[in-house]
Amino acid sequence: TKGLCSEERIFEERKMRVLGKKSIGFLSALAMSALFSFAAFAHSVTGKIHDVNITSDKESISLTVDSSGDSTGTDGSIYIFEIKPYQNDLTGRRDFLAKGNIGQDQKFTFTLHAGPGELRLYSAFVPAVKVNGHYEMISDRRYIENPEIVAENQDPALNPGKKGLRVDPNILDDALSLNIKHAGVDIPTQRFFGNGISYTYENKTYKINKELIDQLDAEVKRLSDSGVAVTAILLNAWNETVPELNPKGVTELPKEQAVYYGFNVESEGGFRAVKAMASFLAKRYNGKNGHGKITNWVVGNEINNQYWNYMGDYDVSAYTVRFQRAFRVFYTAMKSVSANDNIMFSIDHYWNMFPEAAPVGKYKGKDIMLAFHNYEAAEGYMDYGLALHPYPYPMTSPNFWDDDKTGKVNDSIDSPVVNFKNLHVITDFMQLPAMRNRKGEVRKIFLTEEGFTSTQGKKDKTTEQAAAVAYSYFIADNNPYISAYLMSRQEDNEDETKHGLAFGLSSIVNHKLVPKPAHEVFKWIDNSSATEGIADFARAVIGIDRWDQLIPGFHFPGREAEKPDVINY
Repeated sequence: TKGLCSEERIFEERKMRVLGKKSIGFLSALAMSALFSFAAFAHSVTGKIHDVNITSDKESISLTVDSSGDSTGTDGSIYIFEIKPYQNDLTGRRDFLAKGNIGQDQKFTFTLHAGPGELRLYSAFVPAVKVNGHYEMISDRRYIENPEIVAENQDPALNPGKKGLRVDPNILDDALSLNIKHAGVDIPTQRFFGNGISYTYENKTYKINKELIDQLDAEVKRLSDSGVAVTAILLNAWNETVPELNPKGVTELPKEQAVYYGFNVESEGGFRAVKAMASFLAKRYNGKNGHGKITNWVVGNEINNQYWNYMGDYDVSAYTVRFQRAFRVFYTAMKSVSANDNIMFSIDHYWNMFPEAAPVGKYKGKDIMLAFHNYEAAEGYMDYGLALHPYPYPMTSPNFWDDDKTGKVNDSIDSPVVNFKNLHVITDFMQLPAMRNRKGEVRKIFLTEEGFTSTQGKKDKTTEQAAAVAYSYFIADNNPYISAYLMSRQEDNEDETKHGLAFGLSSIVNHKLVPKPAHEVFKWIDNSSATEGIADFARAVIGIDRWDQLIPGFHFPGREAEKPDVINY
């Protein structure tokens, strides 16, 4: 393929072998899938809004409307209304922004400023006709598609390498000693509002929890000052302080049924609270005011399993459109401050099967991807990214290299599970033309949570865990479409170890950190001088002689791929 580097060429060729002609049918199915449903509009005039953009002077919004049909019963005009995520119709509305004629390629422009201190950044727009004195929508909404144009920070996103770790803020010295390039930081949003900091946004003053912000300041600044790219994971547990953040119409569930909840933008109060939170975080951690830089943002956790993102009893279509609208608020907030931040959502390793351990709503990861992409395309472009959690199957064994024996892991686009055994499946999928961004680029893919247990039953699996760290990192490093690789646990988690999952790079013994073999492997695995030696033991554990037996075009981190021997006859 012209213009591709050697790594990309290898993946392009493998993608074509794996997908073949099936991808053509898949792309047709993507557009026609019964997974997705849109509102029906009764009037005979139909329309569509597209190209909703902030103008180059950053003062106005321009959009284009195509409309056609029988205008009998209307006044012959098209009206443009602003609509918020919590609004679903135009009942009682007369405050249209613009008026024009029914027809193709009708262009409208109006001010970005909605009033003192308020912009229309987060708004969508709909076309309507006037019937019997009231206004009726004739198409789905469309949001602004270029919020990054107003961002003061236009710096490229920091990505100093792929190796990373979800860090424990209490032992940052250990994390930094591992030469990490990425750090995952959890932000518990149920603690965000409180006391100590006043923040005025859109003419309303919010009280922010100073204790939480002080903790984040110290953590983010130290990591940033160390040259580490910070990824924030926004986790919304049930909120007693600001109940408007909780999903509309939902009551708190027992912890064994739901740990986190979706963000609510389906009420005016929830929408305003989410905007204020997102705006504060984007501005505070923009890298320009002494608090450090958050470059990557993950909204929610493993959204294909409502145990981690509870929103209520919905099919995949209704669930995803609600999540997508909340996600868009964070996307707009972050992009309008730092244009090149990466905004992502996460799914687990259950790709084409339902999560097995979910007591509430659960969905196939691939269905979530398709639904999100479909609604994003319909409601307004976002250059979103994917955060994947490619755990072994089952998670109680570190030996992911034999996961194909379970019958759940294969090399097809319909594999029930995607993990390091078949990681190319997700990058093959994201290379499909329909899944790329507007520039034709493969969207950013971060591996923001993966781990390998060091015990299996009563057996010591520390050697296998270390081998899994080496092999999985080599897979990620040799895949040009993987941007980052973040291990899930710096040290074992007590609740997880009760279930046979000792994912930590270290153990806690008598309140002290005791490194496992995986700790040393992880430390040196991306060092060009040390990587080959530190990973040498793993070949025997896995059962291979050479790494290129498993990884096409293999090269050690920081080195070029080895050229095949030339044999002269």
